[in-house]
Amino acid sequence: MKVLIHKEKREIVDGREFIVAKGKQYFVADLSKDVHTLYGTISKAELSKPSGSVVKADNGKEFVLLDALHIDIYKRFRKLPQTIPLKDIGFIIGETGINKDSVVVDGGLGSGALSSALAHVVKHVTSYEVREDCIKTSESNIKMLGLQNITIKKKSLYDGIDESDVDLITLDLPEPWKVVQHAVKALKVGGFLVSYSPSVPQVQDFVAEVHRHDKLLYLKTVELIERLWEVEGRRVRPKSTGIGHSGFLSFARRIKA
Repeated sequence: MKVLIHKEKREIVDGREFIVAKGKQYFVADLSKDVHTLYGTISKAELSKPSGSVVKADNGKEFVLLDALHIDIYKRFRKLPQTIPLKDIGFIIGETGINKDSVVVDGGLGSGALSSALAHVVKHVTSYEVREDCIKTSESNIKMLGLQNITIKKKSLYDGIDESDVDLITLDLPEPWKVVQHAVKALKVGGFLVSYSPSVPQVQDFVAEVHRHDKLLYLKTVELIERLWEVEGRRVRPKSTGIGHSGFLSFARRIKA
Protein backbone atom coordinates (compact mmCIF):
# COMPACT_ATOMS: atom_id res chain seq x y z
CA MET A 1 0.00 0.00 0.00
CA LYS A 2 1.17 3.51 -0.83
CA VAL A 3 0.33 7.15 -0.15
CA LEU A 4 0.58 9.81 -2.86
CA ILE A 5 1.02 13.39 -1.70
CA HIS A 6 0.48 16.42 -3.89
CA LYS A 7 1.91 19.36 -1.95
CA GLU A 8 0.11 22.66 -1.75
CA LYS A 9 1.54 25.31 -4.07
CA ARG A 10 1.38 29.06 -3.58
CA GLU A 11 2.26 32.07 -5.69
CA ILE A 12 2.66 35.74 -4.79
CA VAL A 13 0.85 38.12 -7.14
CA ASP A 14 1.00 41.90 -6.56
CA GLY A 15 2.27 41.31 -3.04
CA ARG A 16 -0.53 38.90 -2.16
CA GLU A 17 -0.12 35.17 -1.67
CA PHE A 18 -2.55 32.83 -3.44
CA ILE A 19 -3.03 29.06 -3.33
CA VAL A 20 -2.73 27.81 -6.91
CA ALA A 21 -2.89 24.09 -6.13
CA LYS A 22 -4.40 22.61 -2.99
CA GLY A 23 -2.61 19.91 -1.07
CA LYS A 24 -4.07 16.47 -1.60
CA GLN A 25 -3.32 12.92 -0.43
CA TYR A 26 -4.32 9.68 -2.12
CA PHE A 27 -4.26 6.27 -0.48
CA VAL A 28 -3.41 3.50 -2.93
CA ALA A 29 -4.43 -0.02 -1.89
CA ASP A 30 -4.14 -1.68 -5.32
CA LEU A 31 -0.68 -1.18 -6.83
CA SER A 32 -1.55 -3.14 -9.98
CA LYS A 33 -3.59 -0.30 -11.48
CA ASP A 34 -2.97 3.28 -12.58
CA VAL A 35 -4.14 5.92 -10.11
CA HIS A 36 -6.43 8.71 -11.29
CA THR A 37 -6.14 11.95 -9.32
CA LEU A 38 -7.34 15.52 -9.49
CA TYR A 39 -3.92 16.42 -10.87
CA GLY A 40 -3.52 13.71 -13.49
CA THR A 41 -3.03 9.97 -13.81
CA ILE A 42 -0.08 8.17 -12.26
CA SER A 43 0.97 4.92 -13.90
CA LYS A 44 1.38 1.70 -11.92
CA ALA A 45 5.04 1.67 -12.96
CA GLU A 46 5.60 4.89 -10.97
CA LEU A 47 4.09 3.26 -7.90
CA SER A 48 6.92 0.71 -7.77
CA LYS A 49 9.50 3.39 -6.92
CA PRO A 50 11.02 3.59 -3.40
CA SER A 51 9.32 5.48 -0.59
CA GLY A 52 10.21 9.18 -0.73
CA SER A 53 10.50 9.24 -4.53
CA VAL A 54 9.04 12.05 -6.60
CA VAL A 55 6.71 10.57 -9.21
CA LYS A 56 4.98 12.29 -12.11
CA ALA A 57 1.48 12.14 -13.48
CA ASP A 58 0.83 11.94 -17.23
CA ASN A 59 0.60 15.74 -17.34
CA GLY A 60 3.91 16.30 -15.55
CA LYS A 61 2.45 17.13 -12.12
CA GLU A 62 4.66 15.90 -9.30
CA PHE A 63 3.72 13.79 -6.29
CA VAL A 64 5.70 12.39 -3.37
CA LEU A 65 5.32 8.62 -3.00
CA LEU A 66 5.40 7.06 0.49
CA ASP A 67 4.96 3.54 1.80
CA ALA A 68 1.71 3.42 3.79
CA LEU A 69 2.41 3.15 7.51
CA HIS A 70 0.11 1.89 10.25
CA ILE A 71 -1.48 5.31 10.79
CA ASP A 72 -2.15 5.82 7.06
CA ILE A 73 -4.10 2.58 6.88
CA TYR A 74 -5.77 3.16 10.25
CA LYS A 75 -7.20 6.51 9.13
CA ARG A 76 -8.95 4.73 6.26
CA PHE A 77 -10.79 2.28 8.46
CA ARG A 78 -14.48 1.85 7.96
CA LYS A 79 -15.69 3.62 11.10
CA LEU A 80 -18.89 2.81 12.95
CA PRO A 81 -20.82 5.48 14.92
CA GLN A 82 -19.11 6.80 18.07
CA THR A 83 -15.70 5.36 17.25
CA ILE A 84 -13.16 6.41 19.89
CA PRO A 85 -10.88 9.09 18.34
CA LEU A 86 -7.09 9.13 18.27
CA LYS A 87 -6.83 11.86 20.92
CA ASP A 88 -8.41 9.54 23.48
CA ILE A 89 -6.57 6.44 22.31
CA GLY A 90 -3.23 8.21 22.66
CA PHE A 91 -4.09 9.33 26.18
CA ILE A 92 -4.95 5.77 27.23
CA ILE A 93 -1.60 4.51 25.92
CA GLY A 94 0.34 7.32 27.56
CA GLU A 95 -1.38 7.18 30.94
CA THR A 96 -1.15 3.41 31.36
CA GLY A 97 2.38 2.97 30.02
CA ILE A 98 1.55 -0.19 28.06
CA ASN A 99 4.33 -1.59 25.90
CA LYS A 100 5.45 -4.55 23.78
CA ASP A 101 5.16 -6.93 26.75
CA SER A 102 1.64 -5.89 27.79
CA VAL A 103 -1.51 -8.02 27.57
CA VAL A 104 -4.80 -6.18 27.03
CA VAL A 105 -8.50 -7.04 27.19
CA ASP A 106 -10.81 -4.74 25.21
CA GLY A 107 -14.54 -4.71 25.82
CA GLY A 108 -16.75 -3.36 23.02
CA LEU A 109 -14.82 -3.99 19.80
CA GLY A 110 -16.90 -1.74 17.54
CA SER A 111 -14.97 -1.01 14.34
CA GLY A 112 -11.72 -2.23 15.89
CA ALA A 113 -10.21 1.26 16.18
CA LEU A 114 -9.08 1.00 19.81
CA SER A 115 -8.07 -2.66 19.71
CA SER A 116 -6.01 -2.13 16.54
CA ALA A 117 -4.21 0.89 17.96
CA LEU A 118 -3.45 -1.02 21.15
CA ALA A 119 -2.30 -4.10 19.23
CA HIS A 120 0.21 -1.95 17.37
CA VAL A 121 1.85 -1.24 20.74
CA VAL A 122 1.30 -4.29 22.95
CA LYS A 123 2.00 -8.03 22.91
CA HIS A 124 -1.61 -9.19 22.56
CA VAL A 125 -5.18 -7.85 22.63
CA THR A 126 -8.30 -9.92 23.29
CA SER A 127 -11.47 -8.09 22.23
CA TYR A 128 -14.98 -9.03 23.37
CA GLU A 129 -17.96 -8.14 21.16
CA VAL A 130 -21.55 -9.44 20.91
CA ARG A 131 -22.66 -7.76 17.67
CA GLU A 132 -21.97 -9.68 14.49
CA ASP A 133 -21.90 -6.54 12.31
CA CYS A 134 -19.18 -5.03 14.50
CA ILE A 135 -17.14 -8.22 14.35
CA LYS A 136 -17.30 -8.32 10.54
CA THR A 137 -16.33 -4.66 10.20
CA SER A 138 -13.45 -4.92 12.65
CA GLU A 139 -12.13 -8.12 11.08
CA SER A 140 -11.97 -6.36 7.72
CA ASN A 141 -10.17 -3.36 9.24
CA ILE A 142 -7.73 -5.53 11.18
CA LYS A 143 -6.94 -7.51 8.01
CA MET A 144 -5.98 -4.27 6.24
CA LEU A 145 -3.37 -3.63 8.93
CA GLY A 146 -2.05 -7.18 8.86
CA LEU A 147 -2.22 -7.47 12.65
CA GLN A 148 -1.82 -11.00 14.01
CA ASN A 149 -1.98 -10.28 17.74
CA ILE A 150 -5.72 -9.64 18.15
CA THR A 151 -8.15 -12.34 19.28
CA ILE A 152 -11.87 -11.60 18.87
CA LYS A 153 -14.37 -13.34 21.14
CA LYS A 154 -18.11 -13.20 20.53
CA LYS A 155 -18.97 -12.83 24.17
CA SER A 156 -20.11 -10.16 26.62
CA LEU A 157 -17.74 -8.90 29.29
CA TYR A 158 -20.79 -8.56 31.51
CA ASP A 159 -20.66 -12.37 31.81
CA GLY A 160 -17.01 -12.49 32.85
CA ILE A 161 -13.41 -12.25 31.62
CA ASP A 162 -11.58 -15.43 30.64
CA GLU A 163 -8.09 -13.91 30.80
CA SER A 164 -5.97 -13.34 33.91
CA ASP A 165 -2.83 -11.38 34.82
CA VAL A 166 -3.93 -8.61 32.42
CA ASP A 167 -2.05 -5.30 32.20
CA LEU A 168 -4.94 -3.21 30.89
CA ILE A 169 -8.70 -3.59 30.45
CA THR A 170 -10.49 -1.03 28.28
CA LEU A 171 -14.27 -0.64 28.24
CA ASP A 172 -16.40 1.04 25.59
CA LEU A 173 -19.73 -0.33 26.77
CA PRO A 174 -23.18 1.06 27.66
CA GLU A 175 -22.93 -0.25 31.24
CA PRO A 176 -19.22 -0.45 32.13
CA TRP A 177 -19.90 -0.76 35.87
CA LYS A 178 -21.13 -4.31 35.25
CA VAL A 179 -17.58 -5.35 34.31
CA VAL A 180 -15.77 -3.95 37.35
CA GLN A 181 -16.20 -7.08 39.50
CA HIS A 182 -14.76 -9.23 36.70
CA ALA A 183 -11.94 -6.76 36.02
CA VAL A 184 -10.74 -6.99 39.63
CA LYS A 185 -10.09 -10.71 39.14
CA ALA A 186 -8.56 -10.43 35.66
CA LEU A 187 -6.13 -7.56 36.27
CA LYS A 188 -2.64 -8.11 37.59
CA VAL A 189 -1.62 -6.05 40.61
CA GLY A 190 -0.69 -2.65 39.19
CA GLY A 191 -2.84 -3.17 36.10
CA PHE A 192 -5.22 -0.49 34.78
CA LEU A 193 -8.95 -0.37 34.10
CA VAL A 194 -10.12 2.36 31.71
CA SER A 195 -13.71 3.16 30.79
CA TYR A 196 -14.68 5.33 27.81
CA SER A 197 -18.21 6.74 28.14
CA PRO A 198 -20.03 9.57 26.34
CA SER A 199 -22.37 10.55 29.17
CA VAL A 200 -22.03 11.74 32.78
CA PRO A 201 -24.43 9.15 34.34
CA GLN A 202 -22.28 6.36 32.88
CA VAL A 203 -19.21 7.90 34.49
CA GLN A 204 -20.98 8.30 37.84
CA ASP A 205 -22.11 4.69 37.97
CA PHE A 206 -18.74 3.34 36.86
CA VAL A 207 -16.77 5.35 39.42
CA ALA A 208 -19.24 4.47 42.18
CA GLU A 209 -18.72 0.78 41.42
CA VAL A 210 -14.93 1.18 41.42
CA HIS A 211 -15.11 2.72 44.90
CA ARG A 212 -16.93 -0.38 46.18
CA HIS A 213 -13.89 -2.56 45.53
CA ASP A 214 -11.04 -2.28 48.02
CA LYS A 215 -8.54 -3.76 45.54
CA LEU A 216 -9.14 -0.92 43.08
CA LEU A 217 -7.99 2.69 43.28
CA TYR A 218 -9.94 5.29 41.33
CA LEU A 219 -7.45 7.65 39.67
CA LYS A 220 -9.28 10.26 37.62
CA THR A 221 -11.79 11.11 34.92
CA VAL A 222 -10.78 13.37 32.04
CA GLU A 223 -12.29 14.91 28.93
CA LEU A 224 -9.96 15.83 26.07
CA ILE A 225 -10.80 18.63 23.65
CA GLU A 226 -8.85 18.84 20.39
CA ARG A 227 -8.60 22.39 19.07
CA LEU A 228 -7.32 22.83 15.51
CA TRP A 229 -5.49 25.97 14.42
CA GLU A 230 -5.23 27.67 11.06
CA VAL A 231 -1.74 28.97 10.21
CA GLU A 232 -1.61 31.19 7.12
CA GLY A 233 1.50 33.35 7.28
CA ARG A 234 0.91 35.93 10.01
CA ARG A 235 -2.76 34.98 10.25
CA VAL A 236 -2.93 32.43 13.05
CA ARG A 237 -6.21 31.58 14.72
CA PRO A 238 -8.30 28.66 15.97
CA LYS A 239 -10.30 26.88 13.27
CA SER A 240 -14.05 26.94 13.53
CA THR A 241 -14.09 23.13 13.28
CA GLY A 242 -12.49 20.57 15.55
CA ILE A 243 -13.23 17.69 17.89
CA GLY A 244 -15.14 18.78 20.94
CA HIS A 245 -16.70 16.29 23.32
CA SER A 246 -16.20 12.68 22.30
CA GLY A 247 -16.29 10.91 25.63
CA PHE A 248 -15.02 10.76 29.19
CA LEU A 249 -12.07 8.58 30.15
CA SER A 250 -12.15 7.16 33.67
CA PHE A 251 -9.02 5.47 35.05
CA ALA A 252 -8.70 2.96 37.89
CA ARG A 253 -5.87 0.66 39.01
CA ARG A 254 -5.65 -2.60 40.88
CA ILE A 255 -3.49 -1.98 43.95
CA LYS A 256 -3.92 -5.12 46.06
CA ALA A 257 -3.44 -8.86 45.53
